[in-house]
Amino acid sequence: MRTRKTTPADIPALKAIWNEAFAEDSAQDIDEFFETLYPNATGFCAEDETGCVCTMLFALPQTIVKGEKQLKAAYLYAVATKKEHRGQGYCRAVMAYAEKELRKRYVEALLLSPASERLADFYAERGFTRQTGAKKTLLDCAQPTGQATEIGVQDYAGLRETALWDIPHVRYDRAQLEYAMAGGKFYCLMAGYAMGCAAVKDGKDGVQAVVCELLPGTEGPGALAEKRGAGKYEVVSSLPGEDGETWCMLKWLGKAYPELEPVYMGFSLE
Repeated sequence: MRTRKTTPADIPALKAIWNEAFAEDSAQDIDEFFETLYPNATGFCAEDETGCVCTMLFALPQTIVKGEKQLKAAYLYAVATKKEHRGQGYCRAVMAYAEKELRKRYVEALLLSPASERLADFYAERGFTRQTGAKKTLLDCAQPTGQATEIGVQDYAGLRETALWDIPHVRYDRAQLEYAMAGGKFYCLMAGYAMGCAAVKDGKDGVQAVVCELLPGTEGPGALAEKRGAGKYEVVSSLPGEDGETWCMLKWLGKAYPELEPVYMGFSLE
């Protein structure tokens, strides 16, 4: 086994692993990652004794923010191993190597969003702690109760930072927001004197829309109904204190900052 950083020459092998591990993602989804986020990410992989790339993960640059305090972090994304190599320690080796290399870059924390509770247990064994859970709520919005204005990603990022100013949270860059919300839209919400923001994707199977992030509270779907129509809205909520499946996990690389926990992630890139 050999661990190393990935290079552009590895992309075909990495795409093959991705396609096998995340079958729900289309070829277009995979291409979008390598075109938009991969250039600014650091890829790590493991090779077997034949030189075949069999495990991968990508560290995306991120920042944990609360007020004026900022910490350099990395989001571990698309952690995957080829089926025939699973259970042989490849993932553990790649994660250990990535952690060592990221420490050299003064990264102070690792973040991830596990795809299942089984994986959450796996990461917990490696020093990650649960930060927030997530739950989905279906709301029936029969009448508009405010106003919604479609805005660009930069304006949304600004409103998001304002809403989360005193909450420890992950600050996404523009490319990450656009990737997380591919095909979706961003809105500024007004209900009386209250202002908020929402990131929304089209719904299906009788659901008008899926609200992937809603800040600061849960009144937003009524305002969205003014723009997107009355109906059922599925709201994904992962604010601190939320019950539900594990959404965000954190590992400090060195000094811990308890004042920056729990960390709100909001979007999951999964």
